[in-house]
Amino acid sequence: MAGFWAWLMGDVSPTSASGAPALAASGSGDSLQQAIVGDILGTLPEELVTRVTAARVPELKRALKGHQALVSPLRFEKFENDTKADPQPYWVGSCNYPGMSRHIAIKKLVEELFWEGFAVLGCRLATDDTVWDWVPVPRHLWSMDPSTQRVTLHDSIPAEYRMRVVLVPLGANGVMADGIDSIRQARKLEKARQTRLDAPPAATELHITDPAFDQMKRKEKETLATSYVETRAKHSVSVTPSYIEVKERGVSGQLDLFEDAKNSLRLELAMHGGVPASFVEGGKEGSDLSYSNEQDRQSEMWTYGSAEYAYAIAAALSGDDVVGPDAEVRADLSHFSVPAPTSIDPEAGDASQETA
Repeated sequence: MAGFWAWLMGDVSPTSASGAPALAASGSGDSLQQAIVGDILGTLPEELVTRVTAARVPELKRALKGHQALVSPLRFEKFENDTKADPQPYWVGSCNYPGMSRHIAIKKLVEELFWEGFAVLGCRLATDDTVWDWVPVPRHLWSMDPSTQRVTLHDSIPAEYRMRVVLVPLGANGVMADGIDSIRQARKLEKARQTRLDAPPAATELHITDPAFDQMKRKEKETLATSYVETRAKHSVSVTPSYIEVKERGVSGQLDLFEDAKNSLRLELAMHGGVPASFVEGGKEGSDLSYSNEQDRQSEMWTYGSAEYAYAIAAALSGDDVVGPDAEVRADLSHFSVPAPTSIDPEAGDASQETA
């Protein structure tokens, strides 16, 4: 179980090369699709882009956390003949796997769907052959036979949770497939920006105008530059010899180029992440979201992003192999709704109390 727990704690990156079942999700949605970040001006090392490196892109990490925050608290309940079943299955509110709550299980399931566009559940069965409990299985702990499309779970998964496998397709590629080019650009931009910060261009140039001093040694030049910097720092005024011409270059324009590129890239990452652009802009604008009700829940991010994950999970759990025939699973979205007021005038009283 070491591999499973390492994944749960976020310490293991995917290493398998297996693809997802072709009929349920595009094979290109596999997190193991790799991208090489090449050298930039010959100064940057190559980098293999996996889920671990992709998660280091702040905009994608924030997008994932946003979806998890909206979907993880949802209660997925069983319905029979349009009526809530009583009693509910054990897995609705609990998880028997040691150290894993239902909240964490759904959170990890959203993570798999976000990156892969596809997820696998390892299930423990009840006596009536329906699912009693389930846990999401990380991508590197299951494999698929390319000829039979049969999914096999790794031996590190406890035997009781290998009794049945349930597939959860998102119906679309994950971010590691469709967003791989933007991830590659984000990593390139960050490395180029870091390289520039580590070795910035000279903001001030001291030009030696007298040829007699052209043969100054490097140490002498460094001493001259240090003296100029220290004088400016102490007094905001400097005195230079007649053979020195001071040219102020400044670096703000060059740094602005990186910021402009990053802002443009944020729009692409927001689209791939399924969140409003304002959600990943950071700082003041990062929390400037517009919601459609007074509970600040029903937002653009839910409607066009997070809802996709909730409905995919509910659809997979509605299968006959999970809840049995003539039953379905629905996500309880009641906390997204606001009751209609009986009166729009707070001073008019409750209209329902008035008589004709």
